[in-house]
Amino acid sequence: MNGFEKRKQRKKQNILNAALQLFTDFGVQKVSIQEIAQKAQVSQVTIYNYFGSKDQLLYDTVHMFIHQRLERFEGIVDHENMDFKDKIQKLITDKKEDLLHINTDFLQSVLADQPEIQELLTTFTENHTKPLLLKLMKQGRTTGYIHPDLSIETILFYVEMYFQAFQAMSDRAQQTNPHFGEELLHLFFYGLMGSKDEPLH
Repeated sequence: MNGFEKRKQRKKQNILNAALQLFTDFGVQKVSIQEIAQKAQVSQVTIYNYFGSKDQLLYDTVHMFIHQRLERFEGIVDHENMDFKDKIQKLITDKKEDLLHINTDFLQSVLADQPEIQELLTTFTENHTKPLLLKLMKQGRTTGYIHPDLSIETILFYVEMYFQAFQAMSDRAQQTNPHFGEELLHLFFYGLMGSKDEPLH
């Protein structure tokens, strides 16, 4: 890659980074191309030359965002010094931090308003997220955290149900119960009957 291409790629990455920060802070609808250009220190013409439209910039920003999250997920799953429970706790903590710091309008735009992005997320989940989650669940079964008679299909359904509920309720519950994350983690492993050997707080 020559110097011109390197500068071009660096400028494009700066635009994507600026767009991601502004979109996640303020939502897609409230952020203009002009504001993104100012933050990335480029002209609006440069953004349109590279991406063509705000919708394409959003698509490319989401593409970058989910691959960043995938790298973080891979780092947790493949971490040799974390046991299964610690990995699940780390995933829950990361999920909570994302939900607390990402504007809901950005999430709504990603999930509802853009059919191309929905297709991207569906394909990404099938090809990357689910296989990695399957790898993690197999680790849990191998190390004795998951009952050996439970099918992988049932385990994956439980995990997906758990994280969907967590995403829907975490903001409200966290405001009223500072121990919400710890209690939810306890429920994840021990159910409603709990475990007397594992303190909640």
